[in-house]
Amino acid sequence: MVLLHSAVGVDWQSPPKGTSLKTLSEAEEQGFILIRGEFQKRQFRLTELGSEHAERDKRRLEARRL
Repeated sequence: MVLLHSAVGVDWQSPPKGTSLKTLSEAEEQGFILIRGEFQKRQFRLTELGSEHAERDKRRLEARRL
């Protein structure tokens, strides 16, 4: 979830510092992100499913704060 919440929009972007390859791979397998590049040049972007999931979770967290 941290990876999805760190995304700024749905454009290609670098993963947050400390994000493991395993985390990226699991998110890709679940259909939340697409990955391109290798090693330090690796980038990700949210899929439509990932974007919807992140927005839904952000709304859920906000509702809990109120």
